Amino acid sequence: MSIVSENAEKKFLTHTEIGMNVEAIVHSNAMFDPHQHSRVSLNQLILDLIKYRDSLPTIEEYIKSGRIK
Repeated sequence: MSIVSENAEKKFLTHTEIGMNVEAIVHSNAMFDPHQHSRVSLNQLILDLIKYRDSLPTIEEYIKSGRIK
């Protein structure tokens, strides 16, 4: 169960902010545990990226807000 409310307002981050956060997630997962198979690490990276994506407004919300065209 997430401690973040599903009704919480999502923050509209900039293109650069999102890119930097994605890089940080990838970098933190790149420090693979030597005792964990890389396939497991890949699953964790994907789950972390999906969780991050789901914390952001949707593309449609960005378009509707006028932040992207």
